[in-house]
Amino acid sequence: MKRILTASVAVLMLASGATAASAQAYRHDGRYDSRDRAYQQGRHDQARQETRQDRREYRRWAKGQRLDTRYRDRAYYVSDWRRHGLRAPPRGYQWRKVDNQYVLAAVATGLIASVIIANR
Repeated sequence: MKRILTASVAVLMLASGATAASAQAYRHDGRYDSRDRAYQQGRHDQARQETRQDRREYRRWAKGQRLDTRYRDRAYYVSDWRRHGLRAPPRGYQWRKVDNQYVLAAVATGLIASVIIANR
Protein backbone atom coordinates (compact mmCIF):
# COMPACT_ATOMS: atom_id res chain seq x y z
CA MET A 1 0.00 0.00 0.00
CA LYS A 2 2.87 2.36 0.82
CA ARG A 3 4.52 1.68 -2.52
CA ILE A 4 1.34 2.44 -4.48
CA LEU A 5 0.75 5.63 -2.52
CA THR A 6 4.38 6.76 -2.91
CA ALA A 7 4.36 5.96 -6.62
CA SER A 8 1.11 7.85 -7.22
CA VAL A 9 2.36 10.90 -5.30
CA ALA A 10 5.59 10.83 -7.33
CA VAL A 11 3.67 10.61 -10.60
CA LEU A 12 1.41 13.51 -9.56
CA MET A 13 4.40 15.64 -8.60
CA LEU A 14 6.12 14.96 -11.90
CA ALA A 15 2.96 15.67 -13.85
CA SER A 16 2.26 18.94 -12.03
CA GLY A 17 5.89 20.05 -12.39
CA ALA A 18 5.81 19.43 -16.13
CA THR A 19 2.60 21.44 -16.61
CA ALA A 20 3.95 24.29 -14.50
CA ALA A 21 7.20 24.29 -16.46
CA SER A 22 5.36 24.20 -19.76
CA ALA A 23 3.08 27.02 -18.66
CA GLN A 24 6.11 29.20 -17.90
CA ALA A 25 8.11 28.17 -20.95
CA TYR A 26 5.52 28.92 -23.64
CA ARG A 27 3.38 31.93 -24.27
CA HIS A 28 -0.07 31.87 -25.82
CA ASP A 29 1.41 32.37 -29.29
CA GLY A 30 3.84 29.46 -28.93
CA ARG A 31 7.05 31.47 -28.47
CA TYR A 32 9.37 31.00 -25.53
CA ASP A 33 9.02 33.46 -22.68
CA SER A 34 12.64 33.14 -21.61
CA ARG A 35 13.90 34.29 -25.01
CA ASP A 36 11.52 37.23 -25.26
CA ARG A 37 11.78 38.39 -21.67
CA ALA A 38 15.05 40.30 -22.14
CA TYR A 39 13.79 41.88 -25.36
CA GLN A 40 10.49 42.92 -23.78
CA GLN A 41 12.27 44.29 -20.72
CA GLY A 42 14.56 46.31 -22.96
CA ARG A 43 11.62 47.75 -24.91
CA HIS A 44 9.81 48.54 -21.65
CA ASP A 45 12.88 50.30 -20.24
CA GLN A 46 13.32 52.24 -23.47
CA ALA A 47 9.68 53.37 -23.47
CA ARG A 48 9.90 54.39 -19.83
CA GLN A 49 13.10 56.32 -20.51
CA GLU A 50 11.56 58.07 -23.51
CA THR A 51 8.49 59.18 -21.57
CA ARG A 52 10.68 60.32 -18.70
CA GLN A 53 12.87 62.24 -21.12
CA ASP A 54 9.83 63.76 -22.87
CA ARG A 55 8.46 64.84 -19.54
CA ARG A 56 11.79 66.32 -18.55
CA GLU A 57 12.29 68.09 -21.87
CA TYR A 58 8.93 69.89 -21.97
CA ARG A 59 8.51 72.39 -19.20
CA ARG A 60 6.21 75.30 -18.62
CA TRP A 61 8.38 78.29 -18.03
CA ALA A 62 7.12 81.15 -15.86
CA LYS A 63 8.24 84.62 -14.88
CA GLY A 64 10.67 84.55 -11.95
CA GLN A 65 12.10 81.10 -12.68
CA ARG A 66 15.69 80.56 -13.75
CA LEU A 67 16.46 79.30 -17.22
CA ASP A 68 18.58 76.13 -17.17
CA THR A 69 22.19 76.57 -18.23
CA ARG A 70 21.74 74.19 -21.16
CA TYR A 71 19.26 76.67 -22.69
CA ARG A 72 21.70 79.57 -22.42
CA ASP A 73 23.62 78.12 -25.34
CA ARG A 74 23.84 79.98 -28.64
CA ALA A 75 21.55 77.41 -30.32
CA TYR A 76 18.51 78.71 -28.42
CA TYR A 77 19.25 82.40 -28.97
CA VAL A 78 16.65 84.33 -31.03
CA SER A 79 18.47 87.08 -32.91
CA ASP A 80 15.61 88.03 -35.26
CA TRP A 81 13.07 88.88 -32.58
CA ARG A 82 11.20 91.30 -34.88
CA ARG A 83 10.42 88.52 -37.37
CA HIS A 84 8.80 86.52 -34.56
CA GLY A 85 6.72 89.48 -33.41
CA LEU A 86 8.62 89.99 -30.16
CA ARG A 87 9.50 93.30 -28.54
CA ALA A 88 13.08 94.47 -28.28
CA PRO A 89 14.86 92.88 -25.32
CA PRO A 90 16.08 95.35 -22.70
CA ARG A 91 19.79 95.71 -22.04
CA GLY A 92 21.15 92.56 -20.37
CA TYR A 93 18.31 90.31 -21.60
CA GLN A 94 17.94 87.99 -24.58
CA TRP A 95 15.13 86.08 -26.20
CA ARG A 96 15.49 82.28 -26.19
CA LYS A 97 13.25 79.76 -27.95
CA VAL A 98 12.79 76.77 -25.63
CA ASP A 99 10.09 74.07 -25.92
CA ASN A 100 8.10 76.10 -28.47
CA GLN A 101 8.06 79.06 -26.11
CA TYR A 102 9.89 82.38 -26.34
CA VAL A 103 11.58 83.17 -23.04
CA LEU A 104 13.04 86.58 -22.22
CA ALA A 105 15.83 85.87 -19.74
CA ALA A 106 18.69 87.79 -18.16
CA VAL A 107 22.01 86.98 -19.78
CA ALA A 108 24.03 86.89 -16.56
CA THR A 109 21.64 85.07 -14.21
CA GLY A 110 19.08 83.34 -16.42
CA LEU A 111 16.20 84.94 -14.51
CA ILE A 112 13.06 84.87 -16.67
CA ALA A 113 11.29 88.20 -17.21
CA SER A 114 8.67 87.11 -19.77
CA VAL A 115 7.31 84.00 -21.50
CA ILE A 116 5.39 83.94 -24.79
CA ILE A 117 4.01 80.77 -26.36
CA ALA A 118 5.07 80.39 -30.00
CA ASN A 119 2.43 79.90 -32.68
CA ARG A 120 4.52 77.38 -34.62
